Amino acid sequence: MSDIDESSFPKARSLLLAYSGVVLALWFFGAKLEQFQLMGTAIQLNERVDQAWLILALLNLYLLVRYCQRLPPMALRFDARMHQLYSASLSWGVIRLKHFAMKRALDQRFANEPVHARGLKVVRGKAYLTCYDKIKADNAKNAGAGDIRFVTRPYRTEMKLVVEYAVDGKSDPSGYNRTLQLGIYEPPACVTWPIKAFVIIRGAFVTPWFTDFVAPLLFGVSSTLASVYMYLRLNHYLWL
Repeated sequence: MSDIDESSFPKARSLLLAYSGVVLALWFFGAKLEQFQLMGTAIQLNERVDQAWLILALLNLYLLVRYCQRLPPMALRFDARMHQLYSASLSWGVIRLKHFAMKRALDQRFANEPVHARGLKVVRGKAYLTCYDKIKADNAKNAGAGDIRFVTRPYRTEMKLVVEYAVDGKSDPSGYNRTLQLGIYEPPACVTWPIKAFVIIRGAFVTPWFTDFVAPLLFGVSSTLASVYMYLRLNHYLWL
């Protein structure tokens, strides 16, 4: 049995979100913390009013640490749905990035053959991520040996490029386009990181991963920093 009750995580998340939301609202609207309600009773602050934001920051930090302690294992790594979005976005992005390179490779491949004079047309490009077959092979040898959450970026993003083409703008009589294997392509970090950022933003709207695990963390950090900032500013440590 787990040392932490499974229901404690939703409670910690809800409390952190609620408290952080109030603190951010107070910061945004420039509220003066001279009076507040506690269990329906109005409390007037007469002394150390300039320390109120520090107390808020410490409470927020406590709730943030409490939330982090109750995060499920690997919660901040992409889940299965996010990996699906990432794979689809990687393939989509690389195909469009390499479109003209595919056309050049096709022309070079058939430059000295009669078919080139008849006209070659790229119908579509395809990018197959190789990591899934590798992980499947590793798990076939040793169950649990492969896990997409722990592979390196080159391993995760390596893909096999294929271009489908037609001659004279027409498919084969069989109804299928001809294909040309273009080999293995490993997109650099300057390509994969923007795509990953796009997936995180997109995932925030279509999957619960971001809102369940990442958003509360961002809210907690932001509200804690806002509280510290207000404390430093009101005590003349900052002049911003």
